[in-house]
Amino acid sequence: MSHVIQNTFSTYQLDEDELVQGTLLTTLQKQVIQTQIGTIADEKLRLEFDSDKPMQFMQQEAYKRGQLDALNYLLQASEALELNN
Repeated sequence: MSHVIQNTFSTYQLDEDELVQGTLLTTLQKQVIQTQIGTIADEKLRLEFDSDKPMQFMQQEAYKRGQLDALNYLLQASEALELNN
């Protein structure tokens, strides 16, 4: 059974089965994540560059890229486990 590891962030020590079960996504979870990816990608495309505030644009773009990367990571981790099982 998992238990909390005390550190700055909330992390858990998981056995292999817990890790697999926590990584595998249901069809509905995948659909929700894919919808979030589409929404964020659209928001990223609609960002407008303001030559008076170039750093603000870069920060917003980087934030959107990070969101997309994190969501894609979840989908890819699930897919990798599905292919190996």
